[in-house]
Amino acid sequence: MMKTISGTVVTRDNINIAYDYTIQGFDSAVIVCPGFFNSKRNRWMVKAAELAGEKHDVVIFDFRGHGESGGRFYWSAKEHLDLEAVLKYTKARGYKKIGILGFSLGAAAAVNLVSLEDGVDSMILVSCPSSFAGIDFNFWRPEMLSDLKDNFSCHWEGKGARPGHLFLPKFKPVDRISKIKNIPVLFIHGDKDWIVNAYHSEKLFKACTTRKKLEIIKNGLHAERLIQQYPERIKKIILDWFSSTMS
Repeated sequence: MMKTISGTVVTRDNINIAYDYTIQGFDSAVIVCPGFFNSKRNRWMVKAAELAGEKHDVVIFDFRGHGESGGRFYWSAKEHLDLEAVLKYTKARGYKKIGILGFSLGAAAAVNLVSLEDGVDSMILVSCPSSFAGIDFNFWRPEMLSDLKDNFSCHWEGKGARPGHLFLPKFKPVDRISKIKNIPVLFIHGDKDWIVNAYHSEKLFKACTTRKKLEIIKNGLHAERLIQQYPERIKKIILDWFSSTMS
């Protein structure tokens, strides 16, 4: 029987991180890491958790400065500490395998943590920036208007952030990805991503030295919008990857 537990964990720097933990009795779990401006209440993050939940228990959480979590968001400078606390909680549940499904800056936080800590068996990075400084923000592209329209159509539910200092030192995922050993990594990116262009995943893929795969989605938008555009295709890609790497 499926049940969902909501609670908080505390990071090493004393920030409360809110999570939802959906239990179905699987022996594997997937941690869903939303991107900037998205909480676990965002409809496409909810959908991401649902599709991963077809074959795995799922933990989804709000990064600091988002949703029900405390603190402020530091643009990938400290957010790996949030995932560290959630991973510790998930590992304590006794799962045989744990995967990470990260979106945008949530994916960057995943790279930064997994390059430092064991305990993850597979990882999927959707629209991951190779570095924060390299994020593109091409506001003149029509895809930006599509994102804005999506925010309005959901009445901004699950949207918003409390930003902190922008200029704290940050890891560069493109430098950290090569430190990840023996953990398979799937990169997914839309070729119409106006925020993080697809070359970011191409750089990360090239730098990655473990088992890896790159999926470039034709006409695909940024991060969670890929689920909106191609729900069945993205579900198959995600579930097939976790099945092949966490079985």
